[in-house]
Amino acid sequence: MTAAAHDERHALLEELGLLRTRRRELEESLVADDHPPHDFGERGETTERRDELDWIDRRIRDVVHYLSEAGRPDEDTTERVGLYSTVTLRFPDGSSESVQVTRFPDEDVPVTTPESPLGRALLGAQPGDEITWTAPEGRLRARVERVDRPA
Repeated sequence: MTAAAHDERHALLEELGLLRTRRRELEESLVADDHPPHDFGERGETTERRDELDWIDRRIRDVVHYLSEAGRPDEDTTERVGLYSTVTLRFPDGSSESVQVTRFPDEDVPVTTPESPLGRALLGAQPGDEITWTAPEGRLRARVERVDRPA
């Protein structure tokens, strides 16, 4: 891997971390303002935060795509989640689940695609990271416990 490619990958990973942090902040502010807006100003602020949240989601998707397309160099020993990684998640209730990030669903193994909300939250994460995503049952949260990369 060239120094320039390494620097670009590092910059993308750093941007991904910043985007995820800002996304969490926006979500928390939207949840905190759970009451209906009182005037057009409040309504406008809520709309701006939701628009920013949508932009961040699109940018996260793009950055994750760039990272997955770039592949992983042989000398990179990080445990970041990438395509075809198997990830063990620990939920707040203490339960855990392993899931593989793949483009091709398999009936025998729990999988998520990189384009799904869980897949987007997982890509680029590493053990110890807290991730959140939206599911039909609402906002979910888990800690990445283990990442097994394909050989």
